[in-house]
Amino acid sequence: MRVGIIFVFVDYHRKGEHHRGFLQPQIGVLIAGLLPADIEIEVINDTWEDPDWDRDYDLLFISGMHSDFDRARQISHYWRRRGAKTVYGGNMASTYPHLCLPFFDAVVIGDPEGSVPRIYRDFCAGKLQPLYRATPYNPLHVPVPRFDLLASKQILPLGLEATRGCPFRCNFCALTGIGTRFHFRPPECVVRDISAGKTMLRELVASLRLGFVVFYDNNIGGNPQYLRRLCRALEPLGIRWGSSITFNAIANVELVRMMSRSGCRFLFVGLESFNPDTLSDMRKHQNAIHKTRRIIEQCHEEGILVASGLMLSPQIDDLGYLRSIPNQLRDCGLYVPWYVCFETPFPGTPHFQGLAAQPRPALLPNALLRDFNTYTLVVRPKKASKEEFIGEYKWLIKNIYSRRNRAAKLMHDVPRLIRRGWYFSTMLDLIDQYQESYRPDASRTYIAGTDREPPESRGVPLSSNDFDSEAHCNAVMDPWQVSDSEGRVLPIWLGDQRAYGPKGRVADQSVEPVIV
Repeated sequence: MRVGIIFVFVDYHRKGEHHRGFLQPQIGVLIAGLLPADIEIEVINDTWEDPDWDRDYDLLFISGMHSDFDRARQISHYWRRRGAKTVYGGNMASTYPHLCLPFFDAVVIGDPEGSVPRIYRDFCAGKLQPLYRATPYNPLHVPVPRFDLLASKQILPLGLEATRGCPFRCNFCALTGIGTRFHFRPPECVVRDISAGKTMLRELVASLRLGFVVFYDNNIGGNPQYLRRLCRALEPLGIRWGSSITFNAIANVELVRMMSRSGCRFLFVGLESFNPDTLSDMRKHQNAIHKTRRIIEQCHEEGILVASGLMLSPQIDDLGYLRSIPNQLRDCGLYVPWYVCFETPFPGTPHFQGLAAQPRPALLPNALLRDFNTYTLVVRPKKASKEEFIGEYKWLIKNIYSRRNRAAKLMHDVPRLIRRGWYFSTMLDLIDQYQESYRPDASRTYIAGTDREPPESRGVPLSSNDFDSEAHCNAVMDPWQVSDSEGRVLPIWLGDQRAYGPKGRVADQSVEPVIV
């Protein structure tokens, strides 16, 4: 028995490159932990390496983001034609299961803990079902991830969750699309996973790499009382750790100090915008942009490096705002964000539904699903032409990611960190700025429907023998379209569903396959 687990990835910069950064998908090792330990399991992160097309699998789990769905369909078809049964999960599967069903042997709605063991049992019995729904979240059912399976294929091999979901309802967020919820695990279970992971990896990686833990939580500060309990449990371990959190949590001085004492040295915070109107439209009410500088300085005082990202709203932001961003970044002490991208209406989110309901077409014409990756403009700008908006975006990223600006950030951060003895945080800052070097690509339009085709769109080695007809080939190989020639949302995208109801209750809706 050989089981494969693939997280699909299409380079959002459209260069066909892998992204071998510090953060790598962790769903593969989590699913592996839910399977029997005595079977052969391979985990492939498409971010790190291509799948081995010569491998045979009996059962293949596939996951990925909305914009990666074209490649996910092709990967599924490739191994189905070679005898494997394929199972698809993730946000796309949870919000549009009826569109996914024709291309996979099984589709999973919601979390894996309650469904993966059932899928494996049914597969072994020859009774695999087309649709599986998650059971209510039970933190005691979260297994120790199989860290060993990706030990040599990520920089920081100890990555896990302490919490899942987020209590906020940001309009653009895919978490809001599948249903807002927030769950947390007993701190003793988190400590168990860290200890078990170190034992599992001791003979596989250098001990230096076991001293830093990445919590892949969407918002580790979603419940401040729980975060305090977690910090108290982590403090005796002597580890350093990082995660994602919201601004309201790190505005709490006492909580920041507790995190620092427990080993926190890095936090990613969703700043998103300096424009109050944009934050209001996003329903990002937890951000207080006038406090940004004070909050960052407060974190630096405790040895915690803060990173953030920005999203540009084509509906709200004008060119003057885009031109003001470099100065605002310097004024608040961030200088260089992790990313500057476009606010993107992922199908199934409230943002998507709101744009689809507008009387005039809100999307750009002939937008493809692969364009919904946040680095291609899919929404029609209201206060500039699309060409002007893209032109200002190119100017902005060229300015922000210049060597001069990255050097200015280090000159601002490093003396303050060293003066307080935070040498590890200083090292993280230096590494981060060494890596941040994104520049505009002259061969791209950055505009939906016209942007360069990703090399991965033809990367799965399928041949004419893999299809029964031309129509069959087109169904698998053609990119999926989201808007028509005028920018209206196509009807098939209006039938989304939520995986979770209030308080994380599992939703129960009927699902019938739809052939696109």
